[in-house]
Amino acid sequence: MIQVKDIKKSFHQTEVLKSISFEVKQGEVVAIIGPSGSGKSTLLRMINFLEIPDEGDVIIDNKKIHFDKKSKKHRNDAEICSLRADASMVFQNFNLFEHKTVLGNVIEGPIIVRRMAKEKAIEMGMEFLRKVGLEGKENNYPHELSGGQKQRVAIARALAMHPKVILFDEPTSALDPELVGEVLAVIKKLAEEGMTLIIVTHEMAFAKEVGDRVIFMDGGFIVESGLPKDLFDNPKSERLKQFLSRFSTVG
Repeated sequence: MIQVKDIKKSFHQTEVLKSISFEVKQGEVVAIIGPSGSGKSTLLRMINFLEIPDEGDVIIDNKKIHFDKKSKKHRNDAEICSLRADASMVFQNFNLFEHKTVLGNVIEGPIIVRRMAKEKAIEMGMEFLRKVGLEGKENNYPHELSGGQKQRVAIARALAMHPKVILFDEPTSALDPELVGEVLAVIKKLAEEGMTLIIVTHEMAFAKEVGDRVIFMDGGFIVESGLPKDLFDNPKSERLKQFLSRFSTVG
């Protein structure tokens, strides 16, 4: 359903992604792990076109965009905007509109991008707020919420776009430890309901429990990819062994 083929990206002569290729099937949950600076978040931003690849192909639901160094593609390209709507992003720092209510944040995309009638968007927005456990918070503003609540608003906002896939960029890294569980519970529920998810995370136990597949990145490469049990219990590369040794036992 999602294919990334030979994606390359450099920033100021530094190669950040080095010919990355992988596929994600519909309903699959793929967790991407690896050290800071390995290219995980950049890769996620490529799938959402917040960053434009230097080279390679991005295919979402059989819609393909090819990039090369001579390409004229840019962020305002209508084709990219269309595909971006199919790949909703949940950021580590929430990225909510501070001047809009919780409900206002959730319905902004469907109204502006999907051209949905406001009344229908409100009805749908309330449904998704209930889904993430925020019923009764629709008239609050982001500054009145905890970090965990803000991230759940961000998830509801992503769901409201009816995307083909939701991309999570370290969704718990900005949260206090006691708030991590409430966000992971919502993501786990989405996984159980068959939503296609790609999750960049430092939560190893969560990646092992929820992921159908785990990708380990380092230095701009995919070093290993496979079933969670295989990667965590029997890592093949020395680099993955070293990485996992930094964490306590992964249950």
